[in-house]
Amino acid sequence: MRPLMVLIAEDEAIVRNVIVSVLVRNNHSVLEADSAAEALEISSTFDGTIDLLIADHALKTMTGRQVAETICHARPGLKVLHISGYPFEKIEHEGGIIPGAPFLAKPFRATDLIRKIREICEPGLSA
Repeated sequence: MRPLMVLIAEDEAIVRNVIVSVLVRNNHSVLEADSAAEALEISSTFDGTIDLLIADHALKTMTGRQVAETICHARPGLKVLHISGYPFEKIEHEGGIIPGAPFLAKPFRATDLIRKIREICEPGLSA
């Protein structure tokens, strides 16, 4: 898998740090945001390509969907992975994720995260 630039919007530091560690160990670059506002700021000021946004569903001021839709509007083609400790059915029913967008339930294993990223970013090569 080619190295990716990943923006993480996750307000729980422990979860964010684990995700960063997994991504860095797998040769990806990471932009970290601990809030919706910071994710939007990073996206608007970062000059390079962002390949993937990993957005927690329950950020304090916005939902992961709201963050993803705002960033995707400015960065067409950006891929999104929603993560949450809430059950998928609850979030989907409440309209909390972009319809059809990939979802990964917390807690997840490092291998699950990497496998899901492969499915999203290199669908023909997913394992």
